[in-house]
Amino acid sequence: MAAGLGIQHGSPVWLSPSIVPSRDTVVSPGSSPSVAAVTVTSTNVFVYVKVDNIGTVELGACLCAAPVPAPWPAVTQFAGFLASTAGTTSASRAGFTFTASPAGDNINGPGVNFLFGVVASGRRAWDWSPDGRFFAYASAFSGNDWNLTVIALQNITRSDGTVILPSQLASRANGVYSILWSNINFGWANSQAVVTSGPNSGGTGLSIACPYAPGGLVWGSLTPAMPGLIDYVYLVSPCGSVVAIVPKVLVAGAGAPQIAVVSTSSALSIQFTKNNVPTAVAITGPAPSITTVAHTANGTQIVTGSGTVSVDDPDCTMVGGGVVAWVDRVKASTLPSGNLGVMSVGSGMAAGSLKPGQSSWVQVPNSNPLGWANQGEQHWCLLAQAYTSDGTTVARPWNGQAPSPPAFPNSAVNCAQHNIAIS
Repeated sequence: MAAGLGIQHGSPVWLSPSIVPSRDTVVSPGSSPSVAAVTVTSTNVFVYVKVDNIGTVELGACLCAAPVPAPWPAVTQFAGFLASTAGTTSASRAGFTFTASPAGDNINGPGVNFLFGVVASGRRAWDWSPDGRFFAYASAFSGNDWNLTVIALQNITRSDGTVILPSQLASRANGVYSILWSNINFGWANSQAVVTSGPNSGGTGLSIACPYAPGGLVWGSLTPAMPGLIDYVYLVSPCGSVVAIVPKVLVAGAGAPQIAVVSTSSALSIQFTKNNVPTAVAITGPAPSITTVAHTANGTQIVTGSGTVSVDDPDCTMVGGGVVAWVDRVKASTLPSGNLGVMSVGSGMAAGSLKPGQSSWVQVPNSNPLGWANQGEQHWCLLAQAYTSDGTTVARPWNGQAPSPPAFPNSAVNCAQHNIAIS
């Protein structure tokens, strides 16, 4: 495995598209910041640096506060349930109140007024997400069908940078079971997804509604029924980034089915990795378990029934600490070797982790007390470099504040330049 960070060079070399002065306050991974003109009086111009993980290991800082070691828990079943059209109840949490009655069901609170309506069958289940940011509600028209609605109670930023406002739909799913379902068929995976499962004519239907995924996407699957031989349990990683569909082999010799893994940020199937190499994990026993020991490579342990397998922690397998983007500026007339008048702009850190092949726009505020003073020269070069905060995994290549600094290593893969005018 090798660690590497890159900043795209420009063509010509002094116009890197990955270094952008901008007044934007938020930039999503899939978009670019708008370019801002810079004046000596500018006070709200940031420099955005797009940093690419060009290596084979995950770099960054884990934003998850869940302590480890931690066993992966099963999804938390919905707490609320009614099965009658005459049923009435009311529940409150953090200023929001859910009311169910024959006249219709609704949730109200600060910035939220959402009407679920009258349930023809009377069958419905509901619960707040553990962190209180969402409310999930399932209802049936006839009794066997189900319709799931997940509502945002706060501003929610999805993995693609889009924002859901309070009272807006965060995710929706539906299906039909061969039973009269209840609240036990629905559960929260941490606060990142709602897992819905139940029997139907072809086996066990499974849906994972992911409000943090782009568009609130839903992952779905049908698991063949093998009663008395193989059952399933749905486990959630401590940070909630993945749901694992874990088979339980109830009878020796019934097979060795593999664990399936779903990302809650994309609603897509992914694989466990071991030392960053995709790997399959088969279960052979009736009591499998998963425990995160550390947010590192081989930091998650899976008890399979035939021993214990270690895989990379899917929440936060990373090295090097945070990913730093550092920006200096220098008079254009002093490059490439003189570097007279180097002025620091500042540094910023990429949020969370940066997986191999991924990119992140890092916001770098101008922390220089002189602001954008141009020293009587309009033509300046923004010099950006990317490295890891531990100082060794990807070392900082240049220190423009050192006495008599050497030439900026613009040819280095993790260094780049973008010329601007400061008027």
